[in-house]
Order: sequence, then structure tokens, then C-alpha cells
Amino acid sequence: MKLNVHALIVALLFLIPSPCLAEEVAPAPGPEPSMVQGGGPPPLSSYDEYYKNYEEFVRVVKLIQEKYVKDIKLPELFQGAYRGMLEGLDPYSQFFGPEELEELKVETEGKFGGLGIEVIVRDGVLYVISPILDSPAFRAGVMVGDRIIKIEGTSTENMSLRDAVRRLRGEPNTGVTITVVHQGEAQPTDIVIVRDIIQVHCIRGARILDEEAKIGYMALISFQDNTLEEMDKALNELMGKGMKALILDLRFNPGGLLNMAVAVSDRFLSQGVIVSTKGREEEQNQVYLATEGDTYSDLPLVILVNTGSASAAEIVAGAIQDYKRGLIVGTKTFGKGSVQSLIGVEEEHCALKLTTALYYTPSGKSIDHIGIEPDVKVELTPAETKALHEYLSKVNITSQTGEQLPQEDTFVDLQLHRAIEIIKEGKFSLYLLSSVEATNESPLLKNVNPGH
Repeated sequence: MKLNVHALIVALLFLIPSPCLAEEVAPAPGPEPSMVQGGGPPPLSSYDEYYKNYEEFVRVVKLIQEKYVKDIKLPELFQGAYRGMLEGLDPYSQFFGPEELEELKVETEGKFGGLGIEVIVRDGVLYVISPILDSPAFRAGVMVGDRIIKIEGTSTENMSLRDAVRRLRGEPNTGVTITVVHQGEAQPTDIVIVRDIIQVHCIRGARILDEEAKIGYMALISFQDNTLEEMDKALNELMGKGMKALILDLRFNPGGLLNMAVAVSDRFLSQGVIVSTKGREEEQNQVYLATEGDTYSDLPLVILVNTGSASAAEIVAGAIQDYKRGLIVGTKTFGKGSVQSLIGVEEEHCALKLTTALYYTPSGKSIDHIGIEPDVKVELTPAETKALHEYLSKVNITSQTGEQLPQEDTFVDLQLHRAIEIIKEGKFSLYLLSSVEATNESPLLKNVNPGH
């Protein structure tokens, strides 16, 4: 198919918003200075630049069609351009063609075999954000921060996130071999993982750690529809056993549902902003508030985090930290604080998964690419992190509120041990006072009692 360059440029220019049409619509009230700016049609003086850029784009397409060694159809070229545009924005934005969109519907509506890991592509490298505790990947030895360099012998260099996920998923009870490089190691390791239907209990190992001090513990694995129900059940059982302080473990928690992150935070805050989202469109600007009642606002609280704590886990940690409601102990979190929206195009045959907003903590701090810095840092060496991973993978869960630990295991969880020390020292409030300062001048935090 021969391409008429000027005809295609004219067609593409119809995609530029008309300034006359824009004038007929009253502009929405402008956002606050702190919000992301942008949107609207370009000024008339910019149309020459738009035309020049479109002309360059079309000439590139024409040259590819005329000179590339194989015949490439125009729709294929355009879809490749769309993918490149989206993947160049950030690690989370993607283009979905018709087949990929159908796959996405199957994934969200049906069952599929997975590994239980959250992955991300950064600078052309496929990284593991976190393996979900007790998932096939976790049990097989996949660790936080692993670089996946091959999937079934195929290099992942510059592989799209969508392609990587497609290769990792498959029929339950089938195996997949991935080649990873652990943090702190130079030699790659082949790991064989058997895919399974991922059914993860939200709460893990809830128990009283110290009978004398009545320190309770629970690990929150992910934020799913039933997270709040499971957490409340475990908390009630621990309170029935006389719990006087709680250690909430969010390590290796890759996130999940926003509404569950808000609900979990709400259990420990009696009022005030929990998290806000800000984007370029008014509908993306949302504020989520705590409510009174059904809270544990007086219970001393320590939250454990590490680089495997992401997204919804960071929302909880950020809210608790900003109000000085509890102490954050461990290492800096991952830094995934953005909102993606699925936007249909071309009569819904294709779609964009586009980052449309960012999360902000109550004090107005962005989480994205920054993460949450703990109040009390307990850094682990790569060897210590690996030992923690191996220990947790051996734990045999016997019930929602109890677990059997391996016999004669001398492993010491340094981060958990430090959290217990802080509570037993009786200087909990002093640690809060000396922790990272919340921005009390923030409009979101003014005149708010976090429930102490």
C-alpha cells in the first residue's frame, strides 16, 4: 500500500483539538499549584510545530514501508508506534491491541495459572517488585529485586511488560523456567516454577509474639476484597488474648485494591485524610477520609516494610507515618504510587492502560519513584535478606491465626526483633517524637486529630 504523506498528515491533524470548539466549552476551575498541570489544545502558534512533527512521523513510516526488508502493513506499524509511545512514558502505561484486550478480559473474568509475583520493566530490565508470600514463586526462591534475564531461555532485554507477563502465565500445573540474578550476586540462577491458581490468604501468622508484653503480630500479604474481613477477625482474636500492641508486617506485600488500603488505614485512624489522588482531569482528583468508629486508634502500632512493600502497602504506611500514629520499621519501600486507567479507543477494539494520577500521603508527599522512608531503619545485607526469605518460605501455616515454625531453627528476623525491642523498651512515644516530621502545615493535616 502506497502512502500519501500529505493526505495522512491532514488526517492526523484532525486529531488535534480545535481551538474554536474548545472556546465553546467553559474551562474547569484551575487546579491548585501543587497539582499536575496540563491539558487543553495547543496555542495557534504551536500548529506549525505540530505539523512538522507529524510530517516527520509520516515520513519515517513511509521510509519503513518502502525500504524495510519485509513488507509491513500500516496497522502493524501504527500499533508498534503506539506501544513505543506508551512504554516510553513510564513502567506501567501500556497499549492493548484487540488480541491483548481479549486476553485481559479473560484474565480478569476467568482463572489462569500464575507464579505470584509482581514485575516491572525499568530501563529495559525486567525486575521483581515482590513475590507474594506462600506463592509458587516465593517457595521456589524468587526474591525481591531479582532481575529476570530470561524466560524459558529467551532474553528479556527490552521485552515489554505485557509480553513478559504473557510468557510467565499459563495453564495451572505447567512449569516455566526463569533465569534470575539475585541482588548482590553476579551469577545467574535458573529457577523452575510450577504455575498454580493464585489463592493467597490475606492474613498470615497472626499470633501473640510476647506473652509478657502481649505484643501481637500479623502479616498482611495483599489487599484483596476480603482483606478487611480477615484482618478484623484476626485482630479480634488477638484482642481476646489480651493484645496490648500490634506489629503489622507489610513486607513482601506488592499492594492490591485502593479501597482496601483505605479501609485498613481507617481501622487505625479515627479521622483525617488517608490518601489523595491528583491528575490532570478533575475526576482524577480524589480525597479518601478516615471515619469514626470501629477503630483501634489507641493500640500501639509498628509497621514493618521493605523494598517489596508497594502501592497499597505504601498508602497504609504513609498515612500511619504522617499522623505519627505508629512507627515504620525496616527499609525504604518500593515507590509505586500511581493510578492507571483503562481507556478504550477505536470503538473499544483497542485500549490504553494509562497513568492518569498519582497518590499523595496526608501531608502531600508523592510516593511514586520515592517510596516511604522508615522511621527506624533496619537494613539487611543481601545474605540476610535471602535468609529471611528462606525462613519465611519454610513456615507451615496451620490456621489464619497461628503457624508452626520449623523445629530447631535459629534464624533471627532482625527487623521483627527490633520492632519488639522498641515496644518493650517502653519508649514508644519518644520514637514517634523523634521520627520523620509530618508536615503539619499541610492543608490536609491541619486541625486533624489522628486518634491518639
